[in-house]
Amino acid sequence: MVGLTIASAFFSGSETAVFSLTRDDLQSFRNGRPSERRVVGLLSDPSRLLTAILFWNLVINLSYFAVSVVVARRMIVNGYESVGWLISVLGVVSIILFGEVLPKSISVVFPQQIARTVSTPLAFSLRLLDRFLPIMSVITRGLQRGFWPKLPEETVIDADDLEKAIDLSSQSSEMIAHERNVLHHILDLTEITVEEVMRPRGTYTVVGENCELKDLGPYLPAGGFAAIAPTGSDQVEGIYWLLGTIYHPKKGIESFRENVVYLPWCAHVARALNLMRLKLCHAAVVVDEYGQTMGIVTQRDLFDTIFSTASSRAHRILKRDSILQIGPQTYHVDGMTTLRYLAKELHIESDVGEESSVTVAGLLHDTLRRFPAVSDEVIWQGWKFRVIDVIGLKRVRVLLEPAEPNGSAEGEGNR
Repeated sequence: MVGLTIASAFFSGSETAVFSLTRDDLQSFRNGRPSERRVVGLLSDPSRLLTAILFWNLVINLSYFAVSVVVARRMIVNGYESVGWLISVLGVVSIILFGEVLPKSISVVFPQQIARTVSTPLAFSLRLLDRFLPIMSVITRGLQRGFWPKLPEETVIDADDLEKAIDLSSQSSEMIAHERNVLHHILDLTEITVEEVMRPRGTYTVVGENCELKDLGPYLPAGGFAAIAPTGSDQVEGIYWLLGTIYHPKKGIESFRENVVYLPWCAHVARALNLMRLKLCHAAVVVDEYGQTMGIVTQRDLFDTIFSTASSRAHRILKRDSILQIGPQTYHVDGMTTLRYLAKELHIESDVGEESSVTVAGLLHDTLRRFPAVSDEVIWQGWKFRVIDVIGLKRVRVLLEPAEPNGSAEGEGNR
């Protein structure tokens, strides 16, 4: 009974410790000691890990109660009734106190230390159960189809229901307006592509595999990271994430290193955020149909898209407003500005998602079929873009003003 109590405490404490680890803890464990990397590996499939822990805990507790009943019965049969009843009562108290409450309480206080300690035996117990998990899965599906053949799926929460919940809250009108704005941004994550949010190639720092900390310069790189690419290539293989990461003198700059995930340019932002959270990384590399790197999007960029009142990729990169009003209905616009953000600022009811171009510069290229030059003009949604400045092949500035009623047809470019 003592041994079963210790085993029960092990699995109860392991469950609490492992699932109490924060995202920052797991980030540091990824490049840590073998026991720490083993914890990250176990949590890569949390449902499998939780199933194993609950299964072994259930088997141990049932075995404990079976043994306690047998011991208590033998005591009573042999004339030790008081001892038998005492064992029955104390057995229940001890398994609850020492097998559940105490180990869980300790694990909440010291989750990192306990997670490192239990990682090896926990992995071994998981491998033992892997032989039986397929059989248990078949039995579960069979019981579900036999007893609940028409079990309905959980209803998906509608966006209107979420807005009603916000409206019915007891908060101030300013807070309700802010929450509604954030809600709309969250729902937009399934419509906005990563191409609209990413930092284009050339706007972030790129270093080689053998760089040192001093090579990153005295200031924090743009976006708080430096991309790692082989010499002579722009294919990003990882990043040095410098925000919220503690420098380890023994590991050097490798203590900042993180893996990245890869996404096509047409993937939605919601997919990028979900994938980064699953893979415990801060950045995703956006590639085109040829597999070439187009840019990088980070979690900070996505959070800015969600929580900012008017999120702008150009503002994040240029550190200034990309749309500058110089007169009544007259603006200077940077070519990096996305058409979605521009339409929102101009209050244009336009389905930007159907546009073949993402940015103002892309619209100019798509319409003119060449690189824009000064004085080129393009009409879009009743507004006229006139190129006023071209800096090499990367930067374009345009003058935006309402198109004349007798001007060129929409989408037609001219010199």
